Amino acid sequence: MTKSFEVKTGIRQGCLLSPFLFLLVIDWIMKTSTSEGKHGIYWTFRMQLDDQDFADDLALLSQTQQQMQEKMTSIAAVSAAVDLNIRKGKSKILRYNTACINPSTIDGEDLEDVKTFSYLSSIIDEQWR
Repeated sequence: MTKSFEVKTGIRQGCLLSPFLFLLVIDWIMKTSTSEGKHGIYWTFRMQLDDQDFADDLALLSQTQQQMQEKMTSIAAVSAAVDLNIRKGKSKILRYNTACINPSTIDGEDLEDVKTFSYLSSIIDEQWR
């Protein structure tokens, strides 16, 4: 891996490379922040689903509140390292089949618990319908 270097020019708004470079950065953030362990949900017997990503919309999936908190903290730290911030006002927590009511936080701010959530124009509720 090479040493970091200062970037003196950027990509112009509307450049065809902009979305591609953004996706590369998001992919790097997700791989770097979740590399320590799998904390997703079991999709099949041998496959875990850790997150759903589409452009700048991320849905994180975890078995426990503690795993979710660790995942969010890690993603926030890695994102901050490349000057990207998580918009806490747009971030929501949808709990499924849990009695845990501990608040989930990013940078010390509690995230809102919701009963339904819209992700990519689909409305998801606590029963995953």
